[in-house]
Amino acid sequence: MKTNIIIAALLFAASSLFSQTNLLIDGSFELMPVGTKNFVVNNGGKITGKSGKWQVAFAKGGCEGGCCEGTAEITASAKKTGNNSLTLTILRQTNRNDVKVLQSINAVPAGVYEISLWVKSDVADCPIAVDALMATQPNSNNGKDPFTGNFTTSTEWKQIKLKVDISAWTDEERNEMRVSIRPNNNKKLPEGPYPKIFWIDDVVFSAVK
Repeated sequence: MKTNIIIAALLFAASSLFSQTNLLIDGSFELMPVGTKNFVVNNGGKITGKSGKWQVAFAKGGCEGGCCEGTAEITASAKKTGNNSLTLTILRQTNRNDVKVLQSINAVPAGVYEISLWVKSDVADCPIAVDALMATQPNSNNGKDPFTGNFTTSTEWKQIKLKVDISAWTDEERNEMRVSIRPNNNKKLPEGPYPKIFWIDDVVFSAVK
């Protein structure tokens, strides 16, 4: 009995530490019920920031019928930890930056941070980018070095990490800054890669000690 209490306390402490250090809300997609889809935004590149809420954008752009098509859903069928993950099913994609998973963060202190997440795809070696974006950057902006990292996926869960130094950003630039994830961000689209399924879990934006 005593052992069980100790284990429970350690698990609670670990969970509390995760929630304290991660500036993103619901980085593990546990707070939304399975099947949730209403955070998806279809637009022409303009995204209205919602601090502390996940948004998934399938951009219309200048394409007839929209530049891409897909679904984003909270699922329990595949997850790294916990009960849920975010599943992105991309059915059609014209441009490499048509699909974005993003969250804005209010009043981020200056400093050095790390963005980390676990991801996998139904086909290996799919490109995926991670961005730290200033609040003052247009919503259509996709970031650039050193605030963008380019990675590839695997059919098994794979962790990717990006360290960013936002010490020189102003208060305005850090207030409602965005963490953005862009799957299929390949310059060769529409030739490739072809639309895929991506699973994303345990997204963390935390200060580097």
